[in-house]
Amino acid sequence: MAQLGTALKGDPKVGKFQITANPQNCTGCLRCQLACSEQHTKAFNPSAARIQVNVSGVDCIIHFTNECNECAICVDNCFYDALQKKPKENKR
Repeated sequence: MAQLGTALKGDPKVGKFQITANPQNCTGCLRCQLACSEQHTKAFNPSAARIQVNVSGVDCIIHFTNECNECAICVDNCFYDALQKKPKENKR
C-alpha cells in the first residue's frame, strides 16, 4: 500500500485528504485519470491527469504528480478500491 506523501505534493496544507493507493486492486481502467484530467483541464486526457497509472501486463503502478492537490476526484471514480481517501487532521 502506497501513500501520497507531502514530499510529492508541494504544500501539504492544500489537500483535504490523504490518499492511499492499493495497486494490487488496480485494473488499469484509467477512470481515475479521466476524472482527474476532466476536473483540472476540462478535457478527457489521461496524460494531463495529476494521477498516472502505468500498466505492465497485469501489474499497475500508481503515481501522483507534483501538481496533485489531493482533491480525491480520482478516489471517487475508482470502482475497484485501488484508491482510498481519509480526511486530513487539522494540526494547530
